[in-house]
Amino acid sequence: MSLYLAVLVCLAYLFIENDALVKKILLGLCSALVPGSLWFIFIQHFMVHAFCPYCMSAHICGILLSVIAFIWLGKDKDISRSLFGKTAGAGAAVVALFIVFQLITTPTYRVQTGRTQDPLPIPDVASAPVVGPEDAEHVVALLYDYQCPHCKVIHGFLEEVSDRLGGRVAFVMCPSPLSPSCNPYIPSGQDRFPGSCTMARLALSIWNHDPDAFDVFDSWLWEETRAEADCIAKAQEICPEASLDDPWVMQYLSRSLEIFARTSMSGKGGIPRLVSGDSWLVPETDRVDDLVKLVEELIAED
Repeated sequence: MSLYLAVLVCLAYLFIENDALVKKILLGLCSALVPGSLWFIFIQHFMVHAFCPYCMSAHICGILLSVIAFIWLGKDKDISRSLFGKTAGAGAAVVALFIVFQLITTPTYRVQTGRTQDPLPIPDVASAPVVGPEDAEHVVALLYDYQCPHCKVIHGFLEEVSDRLGGRVAFVMCPSPLSPSCNPYIPSGQDRFPGSCTMARLALSIWNHDPDAFDVFDSWLWEETRAEADCIAKAQEICPEASLDDPWVMQYLSRSLEIFARTSMSGKGGIPRLVSGDSWLVPETDRVDDLVKLVEELIAED
């Protein structure tokens, strides 16, 4: 943000006084702003796999502003072509050094782990929504909330992780809403994601009546943040039998929340959470390669 502010200060000053030094500073700043913005867009698309609309707006505006500044400065008599090229190269070099530093110093991943005294009640793949082959050697439960941004990232990796592990792992979907309206292990008044209980119940009820329709609803929920009323309407559209009071859903959700409770440490229940046997972990990564390694480590403890 300091870079954007510096560009704006230079532009404001140049409207008041035509200063050659300020023009050179502006050229250098814009030369760093363009590759820097492209780098952060790259991170969002290829590493985070999610876009922040505010960040994207800032990056795009910064690029457009820099292009306009380049065109204007390119016609200015105070900026020679030689100086233009050297300054632009210096700005790009600074960003390149920043990228290298960021890649070197950024940890591959962090993770919270734990074990329970007894095996956890992970649902059977034959009676639960699952990603991966039903005859997989290892079954891993994924605890998630449909409104949790990091859950969305991890959920999007599951098929690739299963494929890269040779189909040895299947992921059972265990919705665990971070809302006290259905999760008794979330303190009252700490409803981080209102409406999550409705989304989880509807999704499970749809799976209970029509697994194919579940895939449609599940994908729709992950696309973007949905209003509770829209979720109810969508569920009725694709599966009229879906119900918020489905007895099977209550039983399944109760099991998911039991796993959530037994794998929460000191009242802290981070999600997404991967559970296998009596071991569990909360992956803090935005890279599929890291998740593959973490799942390998988790199933090795079975």
